[in-house]
Amino acid sequence: MSNLTLSRRRFLILASSTMAMAATPVFTASTLAKKGPRFSSRKLSLYNIHTLEEFEGVYWREGHYDEKALTRLAYLLRDRRNNKEHPMDIRLFDVLHHLQAKLKTTDPYHIICGYRSKETNSKLHKASHGVAKNSLHMQGKAIDLRLEHTPLKELSNAARSLKAGGVGYYAKSDFVHVDVRPKPAFWT
Repeated sequence: MSNLTLSRRRFLILASSTMAMAATPVFTASTLAKKGPRFSSRKLSLYNIHTLEEFEGVYWREGHYDEKALTRLAYLLRDRRNNKEHPMDIRLFDVLHHLQAKLKTTDPYHIICGYRSKETNSKLHKASHGVAKNSLHMQGKAIDLRLEHTPLKELSNAARSLKAGGVGYYAKSDFVHVDVRPKPAFWT
């Protein structure tokens, strides 16, 4: 396949996913919009600890998501084991943005895992009981992360206080899992 075909394919996948998500009612994090501060733009800073790639920039501006930024984020959060990409749920980025604002930090999130393909998830599930068989990572609705200068427990508590989805606290593995499931759920 040519690079043009791959680019068009990535664009079509992203566009169809974005349209589907836009038609989805605003998630529980709509409470974030009601309670939280108003922003004319939303920015994120992420660092993938496995690929050493970074994203720093605006992904939402004046009521619209930036398609180029979403494409870059999907690439950064791809399954590093097989390089498969999947559009990430845009609500996840909003949760991360509000979480950074709540913690009053501009430190980049250190990404442990974003999207996970079915093949990768199956292998990890067989190797560990800690990996869900039907993980939300496979739908682009979950991310595992930490912040360098924020204690893990503080990050977990702040994420839980948003009540915007699932939050798992994995102290031994040194990360917090954040997802955009319909109802808040918390575990350790």
